[in-house]
Amino acid sequence: MLRNRDVASQYIHKFTWKEISDPIYDYVYFNREIEEEIINSLVLQRLRYILQLQTAHLVYPGAVHTRFQHSIGVMHLAGLMAEDAISKILVFYGKEYLEDYKPDSLIQAVRLAGLLHDAGHACFGHAFEEALLWGNKNIPEKVNNHEKIGYLLVEQLLEKKIREYEDTYGLDHLYNILMSILGPDEPREKILQLMRWLIKDSLYPADILDFLRRDSYYTGTSEYGYIDYNRLYKNTYPYFENGKALLLLDRNTWGEFRAYLYAKANMFEHVYYHSVNRAFDRLLKTILVELDSELGFTERIIDVAKGKPYGYLLLTDSKLYNVMLDKAVNSTDKVGKLARRLLIDRKPEWKRVGREYILSGHRGPHAVKYILRFIFDREFKEVMAEKIKETVYDSLKDKGVDESDIWIDVLDISPVPRSTLIPGKSSGGQLLTLFIGKKKGSRIVKDRDVFLIEEGIPLMIIFRAYIRRGLHKLEYESIVTEAIRTTITTELGISDKEYQEILSEFYKSLKPQEYEKEKITV
Repeated sequence: MLRNRDVASQYIHKFTWKEISDPIYDYVYFNREIEEEIINSLVLQRLRYILQLQTAHLVYPGAVHTRFQHSIGVMHLAGLMAEDAISKILVFYGKEYLEDYKPDSLIQAVRLAGLLHDAGHACFGHAFEEALLWGNKNIPEKVNNHEKIGYLLVEQLLEKKIREYEDTYGLDHLYNILMSILGPDEPREKILQLMRWLIKDSLYPADILDFLRRDSYYTGTSEYGYIDYNRLYKNTYPYFENGKALLLLDRNTWGEFRAYLYAKANMFEHVYYHSVNRAFDRLLKTILVELDSELGFTERIIDVAKGKPYGYLLLTDSKLYNVMLDKAVNSTDKVGKLARRLLIDRKPEWKRVGREYILSGHRGPHAVKYILRFIFDREFKEVMAEKIKETVYDSLKDKGVDESDIWIDVLDISPVPRSTLIPGKSSGGQLLTLFIGKKKGSRIVKDRDVFLIEEGIPLMIIFRAYIRRGLHKLEYESIVTEAIRTTITTELGISDKEYQEILSEFYKSLKPQEYEKEKITV
């Protein structure tokens, strides 16, 4: 691999370094002059007290790692990726493609972006976001997701310090580069687009690569989340075409990319979307909504938009666990009972009933059309969930089950990063294409555009039904399974019998006696 080794060397020798032992990378290094000061700020230290996976530790006891650990890991990996990408740009294209930005400034900005990318999370991360930010009409648009909040926290609390680093260490435009990576809008400069994609809004950014490896390690499911991240980023090339910047994956790494997508799909299906974990998350979100008036969540969020962030910064898992445990032990009101279910009894209100139905992309273009609609059209997803709920209710209403006793969970698994699907972000639809290329001598050559859906990558929608725990009966399992299947196949015009018919016709054409002659034991 041709590389401009001066890029990393010049950056590394500008600072003095410390190390952290890390189970994923063995050692993570950070510089004393800049990164240690940012790490030792309230913005970062509070992430020590926010778990990475919300309630997953109630299902996977080892999942007690924090967003602080993840942020340190993303800083480390994003730095390696930035050094690699910038060195390739200098070798294959020339210094002018850096658009007058210094390599040191770009590398340091990417590392800080990795460190700060989750700074906007409150207690319980995405559960808090879904319960109190999304769809809350009282929340201003500028703070309606954790990325926007994180952007404002950096702006309000760290801008002065980071701008001082520019002069002290010769890191021109450091702050502006950082904010172009963290901001809600894609930057105009091509080099900054590339740096942003190393962190987020691309197919395999440092954020996703780290959390898949880290989450699978701590949940004890390493068989699901193993990724050769070194091979992925070292075989990715910056590419410039018709005034646009792209990231090309070396065609020899296509197999590793597919393995990455399957690892991601397995982690979502079996860990993040574990049926009991989903029930705990729903219970937690109910508690958070109930506590809003008492603890002023909405007001604290709005205060960030007004330049008053400290109330929001106090919202950590540690604080909320203290509140909930006290209520679970000492209160008999609604929140107390719910908190007891969550923290002591460990029995969520909802229990899965029936078999889950998986609509897979392997069923062909007709199924894919609907899968994509489920992913990108929230209203369609909600309408279908309501139709399934009505069918399940019709099947159980004569058994004393009310419609309010049923919950339908519709989940999507796709190559599209979930960060692109949160409110206030672009659709992410363009990320269904992977660009393949090859290094030939001193040039990078684009080979082809791969439309991922045509390549059989993991693409599915999971439908699950839940019933209130006290109403669950074994006899409902087959009834609900059939209700879900009937609704989906009828509404979407998808037949479950086509595979059976194909196999039946195939086996009719076989002559078993011909194969008996050559049968071997393997």
